[in-house]
Amino acid sequence: MKNFKPTCLAFVTIGSIGMLNMPAHACNEITTVAIQGSDGAELNVKVNDVTLINHKGSHFNIIPADLLLEGENDFKIELMTDDQNATGRAEIFVACAGDFPNEPGENSNVLAELKQKGSGKQETVFQVKDLPKYGYLSASSSSDDGLLEAIDMMRQAAISGDKVGYLDFLEPMMKDMAVMVDAPPAQFIEGMVTELLSGTYEISETEDIEVTKILGGRAYQVVNQKGDGPIKFEQKEDTSHTVLTQAAFWMKTSDGWKVFRQ
Repeated sequence: MKNFKPTCLAFVTIGSIGMLNMPAHACNEITTVAIQGSDGAELNVKVNDVTLINHKGSHFNIIPADLLLEGENDFKIELMTDDQNATGRAEIFVACAGDFPNEPGENSNVLAELKQKGSGKQETVFQVKDLPKYGYLSASSSSDDGLLEAIDMMRQAAISGDKVGYLDFLEPMMKDMAVMVDAPPAQFIEGMVTELLSGTYEISETEDIEVTKILGGRAYQVVNQKGDGPIKFEQKEDTSHTVLTQAAFWMKTSDGWKVFRQ
């Protein structure tokens, strides 16, 4: 999606294990995507319809695939170009957190790989097992009715400085974070929200957002073409012009729409 910025929550899937044997030494396993594109071409990569990157031009990148499903997962790439010699590649593989991954085609423990020459699409599936009990795995398929209204309510809570109201939307994220890291999730997330609602940020609506059904219909991704979430925080007095966005991934619960990843 985009480079992680200060105070944003970056999640990786720790303990998501592919159907392959890993090295004998102990490690925290993460499921990772290596991506490579060529000059002039725009490469879009998705896992379970979650957009990991949409980038134009020559590049090499590594992105955690942290929204996975038990069993079958969908892997897609699309190359958009007028140059029939342009190429796009992506492979998803299991690695140890902290190891330095290689370019597509050079990694071990590969679950799936895709290659495209010239304009076109490729799609395949890969298998994952033994995922932690993430909240989104229990979500059922739903329509997006009321989602935009919930986003506006969350934004208004931020603008009014309603910390309790803002945190209420993040309840599934706190539960998932408790599975993923050792730090107390409530303390970590409350610290982030306290900073964002401290009055040092101008809070507004991200332009040109699109709502996309993901994870087999369990949830929705709400971002613009740059991968920015719908609630924008822009630091008021900052020469570096720091801009943060929040609330990109939503699921419908018995208690209404909630954010399960930022």
